[in-house]
Amino acid sequence: MKKLIIVTCLVLVLTLYNYPIFDDKKITFAVIFLCFVVLIFSVAKLYYPDEKDYDPFEREMDRLHQYDGIFQYTEKGFYIKEKTNSEFIKWDEIISIYFFSVPTPFSDRKQSGLEIITGNKSYEFDYTITPGIVKLEDQLSLHLPTWDMDSPTVIINNFGLEKTKLYEKNLL
Repeated sequence: MKKLIIVTCLVLVLTLYNYPIFDDKKITFAVIFLCFVVLIFSVAKLYYPDEKDYDPFEREMDRLHQYDGIFQYTEKGFYIKEKTNSEFIKWDEIISIYFFSVPTPFSDRKQSGLEIITGNKSYEFDYTITPGIVKLEDQLSLHLPTWDMDSPTVIINNFGLEKTKLYEKNLL
């Protein structure tokens, strides 16, 4: 990469020194323009060599969308598998689903996740510590098709808890 930069600079300097290299000035301008383009991209590649490609990101997202984690899915609902017990939640028992976001006290980051409310219990799943939450979102949107993606975010308390309603069962 450094050799390419040196050769390009040398061609650029020689072109500028002997300005009318060719009889046509358009060819000289094209050579100067190409030298600048090569220099810009070479320097960018030299300073930022570890830029991630799209392919590893796409493979990771495909893996996350297929990973069950602590959940096991059936036609009627899903199981939450924990160390000692397993709990079953039916799709038709889900009353509402909220996205929540809470600022953490000692950093600028926010803790976020999903809150699922049934008739009996409320469940909270954090994005950073709940394995399989991406596939859970996919399954929820598949089995509960009336998601409200334009719902406003509401600040619940003085600590900065924000909630956005994603789904609410129509009780009519």
